[in-house]
Amino acid sequence: MLDSSLLRRLQHRDQDALEALTNKYRSYVCTIISNMITGTGTYSDVEELCDDAFLAVWQNADTIEAGKLKAYLGTTARNKAKSWLRTRRELPMDLDEIEIPDGSLPLEEKAIQAELAKRLRQAIDAMRPKDREIFLRYYYYLENTDTIAARMDIPAATVRSRLARGREQLKNTLCKEDWP
Repeated sequence: MLDSSLLRRLQHRDQDALEALTNKYRSYVCTIISNMITGTGTYSDVEELCDDAFLAVWQNADTIEAGKLKAYLGTTARNKAKSWLRTRRELPMDLDEIEIPDGSLPLEEKAIQAELAKRLRQAIDAMRPKDREIFLRYYYYLENTDTIAARMDIPAATVRSRLARGREQLKNTLCKEDWP
């Protein structure tokens, strides 16, 4: 069934459409969530978060733009997993403690990922101290902008603008390099 048709039916509160959406995208949503909470959550946590993502789509069907159903579902799944991690996991307090999961990649892929992680760390270390702290709190410690603002005693809008500048700086720094 086409996503546009599913979305119309969801907007009209057709429960069969929710079941069809779940059947179509369950593995997609569960994979996103599982990848994010690997090592922290259980299979039942993944299932519960997956159900929560579909429930959020059901509740917000009227706000979803045509042609954006899968993207909305993926973003919702990611946000559910991030929220879950924020409330349940002890976050590392040092950048060096953060491990980038590599699964069971071949040795060559592991070497490439290690080099990419090293370059990313160098680019982050090159940021101004306050910008680096905001960037790490948001992307590595999974704190939201309001929490960062409160802890650093700055406006939330400042946090958001520094995040945007930090992303742009990383993009410019990393795009100049010759990536594998």
